[in-house]
Amino acid sequence: MNKIFITLLSTILLTSSSFSQSNLVNVKSKQYKTSGGLKVEGQVGFLEVPENRKDTSSRKIRLKYVYLKSLSKNPSSPVVYLEGGGGMSTWEADSEKDLHDRIEILEVADLIFLDRRGSIDEALTYIWQEDFPTDFFISETFANQHYQKMAKTALDKFSEDGVDISGYNIEEHAQDVNVLMNALGFDRYTIFGFSYGSQIGMTVMEMFPNQVDKAILVGADAPNQAFNFPRHLDAHIKKIAHLVEQEGTLNMTALEFEKLVCETMKKLKENPALVIVKNPLTRKEMELKIGDFGLGLILRLDIDDYHDIPVIPRLLHSINTGDYSLLTWFVQKRIVLAIGLPGQGINQQLASGASLERWSVIEKERQESMFGNIVNFPFSAVKDQWPATILSVDPSIPLKTEIPTLFITGTLDCRTPIEQVEETIKGFENGIHVQVENAGHEQAQWDAEVANTIIPLFIKGEPMETTKAYYSAIEFIPLTGNATGHPSIK
Repeated sequence: MNKIFITLLSTILLTSSSFSQSNLVNVKSKQYKTSGGLKVEGQVGFLEVPENRKDTSSRKIRLKYVYLKSLSKNPSSPVVYLEGGGGMSTWEADSEKDLHDRIEILEVADLIFLDRRGSIDEALTYIWQEDFPTDFFISETFANQHYQKMAKTALDKFSEDGVDISGYNIEEHAQDVNVLMNALGFDRYTIFGFSYGSQIGMTVMEMFPNQVDKAILVGADAPNQAFNFPRHLDAHIKKIAHLVEQEGTLNMTALEFEKLVCETMKKLKENPALVIVKNPLTRKEMELKIGDFGLGLILRLDIDDYHDIPVIPRLLHSINTGDYSLLTWFVQKRIVLAIGLPGQGINQQLASGASLERWSVIEKERQESMFGNIVNFPFSAVKDQWPATILSVDPSIPLKTEIPTLFITGTLDCRTPIEQVEETIKGFENGIHVQVENAGHEQAQWDAEVANTIIPLFIKGEPMETTKAYYSAIEFIPLTGNATGHPSIK
């Protein structure tokens, strides 16, 4: 199976008693280098752990890690980075450019990258073997029906292959982190979690509070927030609308942009667009119908990315005028969702789940939103069919902690919006919230002031001068004519 395909799919979609069951294997010393020529001493290896610590007969799985030594002679507590998305982060150490972007952390602390369990295990990814579901992008109903069929077949396949899917959850992830840090000889460390990595980070803080020195949580998504409120996507449309009006390039008011969104969704609901894309497995061309669900899914996944936001008005305008070239590009980008099911990604989300109270709110908002429950797809499609995972921790109870914690959120993040983070931070007695203007979900930690100054100061325990940072201003791409600035425009 194509590993690049599995990684892409996973990206779209994120104790002392057990220590005796775990080992570090294939450990090697290695020297890494940044794009600036700076050399960093390190270690690479694998953490071998049970797939399910509650089952004594569980198979063993391996998690890759990279341990980089600090450039400081008197470093602060080591930082362990927990990625979102598909969960792989060790590749950063091998990329000279990306390692260069982490230098400010290495100047104050050791840095450990840990790939999340299941992130590269082919046995955990099911690929639909039957004909491509050509109606998948037409409506939420069709998409849900197909994903339910796919989940049933996937679960049977996982069972046949001896995979214990229940072992992929925030509790097991958190224990992996603590076991690794103990095995490396650290009894105190700092958590650095991004997106789903922040869920794991908060679980580490709850389970092992005496071992966590500090925490940095970017695009923070708490375990009790595993299912999203539909209103956040609706509110984000209004936020982008005001940005369009203020930026001025398109000569469009906020109300005109909102109207454009509504009209385009209605147009595709009544008359789905026909696009020709390539099947990602066979590479053969095929014709698909794209309805309002397809467009809504694209918006949900891309409208809070700084790099995609500028082309969204042009995408909507082109669809309205019968030009589906940009739509085709975005569908090709997301087509993998219709035929690939990442078992670890689905289970870890559903294992956290949502309280009955939260789910009742989601159901009410789903009926009021033009996007339905797209913000929770595909998890909402299979939540009633997927086997339950019993956790020792209760993910529905918000964390309360005194551990110093730095929250970093982009103002254009609608997956983990500021409103949601402000709710989470109420339980953090020593919480600080840095808001990054114009940054989306993926960009907040890469703002220059955040990466070069705010995070290093926090790690060292020194005061910060500001809780505001500013990413580059959004510049929208014209609705028509020759243009550059986004790969969808040819």
